[in-house]
Amino acid sequence: MKRILLFIGMIATAAIMFSCSSPTPKDVTSSYYKAIQKGDFEKAMGYTTVEDNEEIKKEVDKMKGLEIKISDFEIVSEEISDDGESAEVEVKYKFTSSFNSEPEETTNKVKLTKEDGKWKIKG
Repeated sequence: MKRILLFIGMIATAAIMFSCSSPTPKDVTSSYYKAIQKGDFEKAMGYTTVEDNEEIKKEVDKMKGLEIKISDFEIVSEEISDDGESAEVEVKYKFTSSFNSEPEETTNKVKLTKEDGKWKIKG
């Protein structure tokens, strides 16, 4: 009986540790690209450092005007600075836009910074 309770306690502790962990730069970048994939540019902008509503509106309109559609993406690497306050995530993705209907593949280095303890993509 003691072993069962110990095992349950270990599982509960692990679950609490996982639920309390904050998103990594990789997680934030992935969420950003998923939002763009779905065409939810406003949500995507929520993962950036852009806070001014007027600036967000301009960026969203720009994205919509370009008709960017990401078909697939992959996080290639994540590099966090020694001080833990900035990071760079390399992303490889396929996209089409109003300029090119044929899918293109490209790699992008996304720069992130910590704001109030949360990772944000520099906008």
